[in-house]
Amino acid sequence: MRAPVFALPTRYGAPTTEHTMPDMPPALPAVAVSARRILVLGILAGYVDALSFAHLGGLFASAMTGNTTHLSAAIAHANAHHAVLLVCVLAIFFGAAFVASLARLRWGSAYGIGLMACLLLVVQAAQSGSHAHLTELVLLPALMAVQGEGMSRFSGNAIQTVVITSNMLKCASALAAALAIRCGASNVAPPPAGSIVLPALSWGGFACGAMLGALALLWHAPLPFLWPLPWLTILYVDIRRAKSTG
Repeated sequence: MRAPVFALPTRYGAPTTEHTMPDMPPALPAVAVSARRILVLGILAGYVDALSFAHLGGLFASAMTGNTTHLSAAIAHANAHHAVLLVCVLAIFFGAAFVASLARLRWGSAYGIGLMACLLLVVQAAQSGSHAHLTELVLLPALMAVQGEGMSRFSGNAIQTVVITSNMLKCASALAAALAIRCGASNVAPPPAGSIVLPALSWGGFACGAMLGALALLWHAPLPFLWPLPWLTILYVDIRRAKSTG
């Protein structure tokens, strides 16, 4: 879309020079808004990862680094069955991330939240059948891929809520930059707003979610895959409200 053109009037009212207004970038969400979204997503990722680790015999729904390490070990030990399962999980995660990326570019992040809720409902419904393990093997990695690809930028910061290692490094790097500036370093650029607290919240939220998942397993909580639905509902309403008022 072409930017609006404004003409400057001359002394007698005739336009002389045209000035084209540059396209303005969309306003970034406030750090407080990003913080609550990251916290919800971090809790969800930790919770699902804890359940998947227990239900799938040591496979992760979101930690593809760990799954890749396990795959290499399974191949080295000639454990073909475990290696095939890990290859399937990695392929499902990658394929779901690709599809989720296309969907986000076409329809936005809110639709990914709705898809995540649907996947949780299907996984929970399958718990009473004979294909519960297969359903979790397919849908839980897909769920985490949709989350990771659907929302990955917060207040101008690239943050993955399903990956903890990178968030620890980003938090440490931003904290070091802030400390260096405070100590008088002149060649260090100030970290962006939220670059310390947002990765830290993702890390802490994931840890809290994993704890909740472990407690759900320990206490044999009923309908464990439905517990995250209220969090997703809050997140969906938050994103849609911001989009309608933005």
